[in-house]
Amino acid sequence: MIEWLAQMPEEQRSEVIRGAFARVASTQDGAIMVSVLYEQLYFFRRCDTPEQTALSNFAKWLLNFFGPDVQSQIMTGIIVSARQAGIVKAVPEGEKDAD
Repeated sequence: MIEWLAQMPEEQRSEVIRGAFARVASTQDGAIMVSVLYEQLYFFRRCDTPEQTALSNFAKWLLNFFGPDVQSQIMTGIIVSARQAGIVKAVPEGEKDAD
């Protein structure tokens, strides 16, 4: 670990790490890197072996470094993307989905 980072209190260190992850992911190059990393960790693919499942679980754990709201932001992004692609249709407000 980087010497100065290791000397910080845990809470402050977590903030610095989350900030670094967020800054990297907010750039185009960082977004590409994160996408490839998560693809290779079976985050977006079906797991057929225990090894693949372990990688997928690690990818989910790694999300913690992006901050506390990242899971809900990812789900929102997936839903918005699916709607834009026509995969999922929006249910008019006040109506229940048939599923």
